[in-house]
Amino acid sequence: MSSTDLKHATLSSPVDLDDGSASSLGDARLQKDPRQHRFRNFLMEELDTEDTMLQVTLYCFLTGFISAICFSATFLWPTFQTGGFVQLSIAVSRLFSGPQPRDLRFETSDKQALTSLLSFLLGVALLGRLGDRLGAKRRGWVMFATFVQALLLVAAAVCVHFSGDSSVATVREYPSWRSPLGYTALGFASASLGLHAITAKRLNTQYGTSVVLTTIWVELVCDPKLFVFGGVKSRDHRAMACASIFVGGLCAGALVRTIGSAGTFGIAAGVRAISCASWAGVRAKARS
Repeated sequence: MSSTDLKHATLSSPVDLDDGSASSLGDARLQKDPRQHRFRNFLMEELDTEDTMLQVTLYCFLTGFISAICFSATFLWPTFQTGGFVQLSIAVSRLFSGPQPRDLRFETSDKQALTSLLSFLLGVALLGRLGDRLGAKRRGWVMFATFVQALLLVAAAVCVHFSGDSSVATVREYPSWRSPLGYTALGFASASLGLHAITAKRLNTQYGTSVVLTTIWVELVCDPKLFVFGGVKSRDHRAMACASIFVGGLCAGALVRTIGSAGTFGIAAGVRAISCASWAGVRAKARS
């Protein structure tokens, strides 16, 4: 081999290596991009709401579960804001009625009702509007919303743990969670249920928001197929919603008296995490 050939061979070797490296990197990218594309498409799929019975039933279970934790300490239902709103109206009415001197105090129960209402509305408004932008029935949004609910419950558990407040209030006039951390825990729990409600409502299933039973009870009792034997989807799903909320409250009521509010909130957060993962198994809506 002449010196010229040796020079050409030496100079071409790095080029050949670079070309090989570039080719391998390109192949790796081509192999990686389809996986990323498939994962993105998976998250952007619109869910088939006919296949969400298990997931929404679990939402109903958590409605009863979280409500029982809060009610045991504050005698408030953070999922059913009608009562809390009327309670606030009664508090305002005391300013204009009764003998002199009038009671102008803002009671602890009224403060807690206001905290719960505002937190619930913030959970609905701030995060719910994000869901409307991303697509309320898209898999990625529903999984993300459920995961955020789990994080809010973890925050509630931490606040209750460090507040030192009692998990169970025995006298209605003296609710627990009276410390700043107690109020914060109630706010986190209420915000999680607000996000819970708007996520379920946007799915537009027989379960409604999965937090308010009044509409479900009315539609269940007035269902024309209420006493028909065999499977009736509208009736059966509403009955399951009622039963799930009852079982959730039953379980949480027992746990609060055994391990306290913080531990029970922790269990609720774990169930939320399971619920988040379960949305990955819901089939996508068929394209028309």
